[in-house]
Amino acid sequence: MFNHLKLHKLRFPLFWQMLLAMSLLLCLTTVSLWSYLQFDLNQLLQEQTDTFAHTISQQAADSAAEMVMADDQMALASMLDSLVSKTHSIHSIAVFDHEQLLAQAQGNNNSKQVRSYQADILFHDILAGKIVLSLDISPISDSLIATQKALGFIFMGIGLLALGLAIVMARKLTSPLKHLQEVVKVVAEGQLNPTLPTSNNDEVGDLIHSFNHMLQGLRDKESIENKFSSYISKDIAKDILSDLHISKKPLREVNGSVLFVDIVGFTQLCEKQSPQHIADILNQYYFLLHQAAKMYRGSVDSYIGDGAMLTFGVHKEDHKHAINAICGAQIFIRLCDLMNDQRKQNQLPPLQFRLGLHCGAMLAGTIGSSERMQFTISGDTVNLAARLCDLAEPGKLLVSNNIYQHPSTQQLIVTEPAHSLNVKGKSQAIKCFYISRLAPKFNRLLMQQEAELKAMHAHE
Repeated sequence: MFNHLKLHKLRFPLFWQMLLAMSLLLCLTTVSLWSYLQFDLNQLLQEQTDTFAHTISQQAADSAAEMVMADDQMALASMLDSLVSKTHSIHSIAVFDHEQLLAQAQGNNNSKQVRSYQADILFHDILAGKIVLSLDISPISDSLIATQKALGFIFMGIGLLALGLAIVMARKLTSPLKHLQEVVKVVAEGQLNPTLPTSNNDEVGDLIHSFNHMLQGLRDKESIENKFSSYISKDIAKDILSDLHISKKPLREVNGSVLFVDIVGFTQLCEKQSPQHIADILNQYYFLLHQAAKMYRGSVDSYIGDGAMLTFGVHKEDHKHAINAICGAQIFIRLCDLMNDQRKQNQLPPLQFRLGLHCGAMLAGTIGSSERMQFTISGDTVNLAARLCDLAEPGKLLVSNNIYQHPSTQQLIVTEPAHSLNVKGKSQAIKCFYISRLAPKFNRLLMQQEAELKAMHAHE
């Protein structure tokens, strides 16, 4: 936990990572190029200065050779003055005859930076003296500084432009990723039709296409689950689709409540009514069953002709499955009374139902072959609930002693005196109870839910 929080605090967004990497690369490139150009330019100017100075010195030495040999100091002085007047960068120039000054001329006396050069005076390959030249290199230094400033502004402009481009590129890359991250949060909340970011023809676009393909798979799975749930219980459909890689759901022992419901005199009803009218009755009957079960965390597991099997606490763990099953049955009975009132108004005979409820251990899972399988619930608990339904009086809920003694029903139900019924397949009589009513707080809830379902039923 601590490590996770520490890593979360050290989170460094991708946008800033890219921007930092590009900025560092830009700085290294700029500094390297700046250093290279500065060094190269300095070397170039130095070489040009040295070449210029050596050229002037050598020309002056060649011109002064005969004058030195003739000891013509006036001619030397005139030559040096002429050279200084023509070349403004000369600070001073002097002619020496074996360490003795023969002639000298002064040039720019305001020089701040001076560099000295010298050249030998040869007369027929005999050393006659030397020329000492002091050259003012201030203009060259000023030119170098001006060039460096110009390069600095150029590099600064290029750097700002490159930084702007880096920001645009980083944002262009991270913006769809950030949008995609928000889409993931929306999908995690169950919204499978989010607005995806615009995809480009690059790796990010491929990621968006892959995510869209995954969403389509989730939408297809949801469509299959919804379609599947219209034929079998939604809880069973989710249970099966949750493990598609498993070819057959294994049988497992569960503990819950089983409620059986069937229509009294359904065979005689079919003889008197048209098939379409029978289908309308069944549809209305199944709708009421489904609504009653859904209100109390139950599932309609199967329809068997005019009968139905409802389970509570089987597909989803529920420690109060017994009282929930009783409440679901009671709300169904109340809704059936409302349905019969409507049938009487339409001059149709009322419908009566038997209800039997039992709880205990049972097996839930898939049976059959790989070509045809069925999710089923079986066991003595299921069989006894079906027998109680057969023995129940019309319009009443008959429950077993297991339901009566269940912790979730204690002090919440009122029953008629116990009955001992002989059940087929049982050697001893079974102790049973008819539910008279529920505790006042449950009755108030049932009345409220009855009104809601009545409004829903009228809308249907």
